[in-house]
Amino acid sequence: MNIKENGLSHAFFFCQQLDAAQDLNRRSLEKELGPRIRFFPLPCSGRVESLHLLRALETGADKVYVITCPEGACRHQEGNTRARKRAEFAQRLISEFGLEPDRLEFVAAPSFPSPPIDQVARELLAREIRIQPLPWTKSEKEGPKEIFRKERRDDHRGEKAPRRNQREHRLL
Repeated sequence: MNIKENGLSHAFFFCQQLDAAQDLNRRSLEKELGPRIRFFPLPCSGRVESLHLLRALETGADKVYVITCPEGACRHQEGNTRARKRAEFAQRLISEFGLEPDRLEFVAAPSFPSPPIDQVARELLAREIRIQPLPWTKSEKEGPKEIFRKERRDDHRGEKAPRRNQREHRLL
């Protein structure tokens, strides 16, 4: 299956130490696939939190990848093991929500020198994915819901503030 044909959106959290020219390399893939792919470079993959991974799913990513340094090659000693534990925790959480744990994938990069991040991303995208788009992304494509501003309150008593042209002068 071609990368463009599957229609899924992807989020990649990766360690910046993997690719020195990661800005140039990932921009070509972002330009090719547009908003269906997002990259989140991290100073160390150990900085990723489970909440970040869940938030990526919430905002519409159908599949989330965490790409770390090779095992034992982390510049910060335990960054890749922390990232693995947090990814496993997030997988348990999304399975409790009723989603497939395959929506989140942990990938350790091959040994140094690792290939550029766009090549790693292309290899991951080229694999056959057996997941459906998230159910809540379909409903958002229909159109955003209208958001109303909260009414401003004039004071602690909860009185509604008069409009600017109707403002009354209070005597103290």
